[in-house]
Amino acid sequence: MKKTLAIIFSIIHYNIAAQIEKTIEIEISGRPTWQKVIPLGKNGLLFFIKKDITKAIIIRFDTDLKKVWESEVFLDAEKQSTFYTLDNERVTFMFSENQGMYYQIYSVDLKDGKFENKGFELREFFQDQSYVYFKNRILMAGTNEKGAAFYRYNFATSEGDFIAAEIAGRVQVQYFKYIPQTNIIEGLWSVKEAGYTNEKKKKGEFIKDAFVVYAKYDTSGKLILKNTVRSNAGNFPLTAKLTEIDSTTKIITGTYQSNTGAKGIFFSKIEANKTTLTKFYDYRLLLKGSPDLDEERIKKIGNAFVFSPTQPSVNHNIISVGGAFYQPNYQAVTSNNPYYSSYPTDQRGQSKQVFRGYNFQYGFVVNFDLEGNLMSQSRVEMNQLSPQKEEVLAINDRSSVAVCVKGNLSVSNALNLEKNKIYQLSDEFSDEKNAQ
Repeated sequence: MKKTLAIIFSIIHYNIAAQIEKTIEIEISGRPTWQKVIPLGKNGLLFFIKKDITKAIIIRFDTDLKKVWESEVFLDAEKQSTFYTLDNERVTFMFSENQGMYYQIYSVDLKDGKFENKGFELREFFQDQSYVYFKNRILMAGTNEKGAAFYRYNFATSEGDFIAAEIAGRVQVQYFKYIPQTNIIEGLWSVKEAGYTNEKKKKGEFIKDAFVVYAKYDTSGKLILKNTVRSNAGNFPLTAKLTEIDSTTKIITGTYQSNTGAKGIFFSKIEANKTTLTKFYDYRLLLKGSPDLDEERIKKIGNAFVFSPTQPSVNHNIISVGGAFYQPNYQAVTSNNPYYSSYPTDQRGQSKQVFRGYNFQYGFVVNFDLEGNLMSQSRVEMNQLSPQKEEVLAINDRSSVAVCVKGNLSVSNALNLEKNKIYQLSDEFSDEKNAQ
């Protein structure tokens, strides 16, 4: 069975707004279950599609969306790849099965699409969160019972071991990347430290501190440098993304929560490995628009919805940051519905709660200068359901903003979202159920 799976688009940029240059459609024989788009910059992009139970297809396109090569691979993993890494020669995907006991690494040559598959088992407790792949070894970042940790595995010797990452607390990897020019690994970790109202009996647990750590490691996992982005006036950083300005200047942006319950995003600058400034911006400011949202509505958005940030972009010393708020959406299906028995969901009386999709309500795009001063902000109205949590809002390095809304693509400039162009991607999505 052939199925039109997706539409890929390429964008060219103008001073006022971006414009779609060309589109393509891909037909896949089988029953595709998931797909992933990997941008390659000047090398084009990759499209990774799980076409049926045991097979997947990887297609590389150049920047003109002309097919360079296509490879079909045997892939028995049911779920999407946990992570992927990319360098100038290859892209690797890591799949884990049985709650992380068995790992598979697929390495694909960007030049010709040839691939190799390697695997290993890890039976000790370890929550993998990211990794770096080298030709014959892997360094996984995550946590074990002692806190932040790395697991090193050598495919040549079939040996692996743990090494402490030297960050205490409850940690979550936010960024983990190998920099070949310096032969180091950069990492961002979000950290939460627990406290107790009864410290002796470890009862009444609460989070007493939260912060972000920027760290550098060598390729074996040994700590070289650690720098912390901490609270400012009761504002606690929770998540983070890294943007490189030059070899000595980094910008860290992410979400925070204050001790009063307010939420928003922060902007932190690291120069010569030291934090020189950190500024915080409340969602009440970032979600301004017409019509106005009252404080109660903004508070509800911050508490009931999850904020999914985009990757920041830099253009002429202007940093654009954005994202969208979403929450899972369910509906009750009664026993007289013909599809009632096919839903693997909890039963409540004569009805079941069925997952409908992720409800995206609002998004925003904000622009900062290199000192973290807010230059402009725009709220984006979405009000749509999506079956996946993939980013529905993206910003590129030329300040073009693309937003998927109800089967269409809205393209504009980050400095002026009102001057946008709407492109209909497919007639397939122009129905009432997607407009909800």
